[in-house]
Amino acid sequence: MKFILLMLCIPFLFVSCFVSIFSSDDSDSTEEETVEDTDDTDENAEEEETVPEEITEVDITSDVFISNFFSASYDYKGVSIFSTYDYMVRQLGEPEESGQIVDGTYYSYGPIAFNYPVEAAGDTQDVQVDGIIIFPEEFYKSDAVENYGWPTFDEPGNFRMFYDGDTENGFYTMLTYDRDDRITAVTLHNKNLQDTDFYEE
Repeated sequence: MKFILLMLCIPFLFVSCFVSIFSSDDSDSTEEETVEDTDDTDENAEEEETVPEEITEVDITSDVFISNFFSASYDYKGVSIFSTYDYMVRQLGEPEESGQIVDGTYYSYGPIAFNYPVEAAGDTQDVQVDGIIIFPEEFYKSDAVENYGWPTFDEPGNFRMFYDGDTENGFYTMLTYDRDDRITAVTLHNKNLQDTDFYEE
């Protein structure tokens, strides 16, 4: 009788062993897949953090632009007055070109550029934006007056006009134009207009 009972129990023992082994293997493979998925997620997150913002046109007639730009609180994709050169590059990527309109050097991203008091070379982590320059398309002096009001003064001989409603706030806005009165650049500069070479009593 005991022999018969023993023979009946043997298959159940084999089945239990096999079930335990396969369950352990499945658990291990699931853990490995979870770890691999986590690694992939971390890598994707790092890639997303380093992708620069897409450069888009600036609507210089919008209420948001006008109120923020002329009060020096404007930012483009997170870059604003006093942002560092390194931060600008992290946000927008490497600039397309450089040039000069006001004191210092600007670095351009097509429709917009950021001016620095010195050329960005070597250690750039402390070099800060002191000007923002917008390059509009098909925007004229008449459009500027319609949207921004009459300028503080106009210099037709130098092809530029200025907005400086508050001489104590530490910045001015200059619009340069060509012979057809087309605005070529709208520049916000972090400096009192009276302290610049542009100013005339």
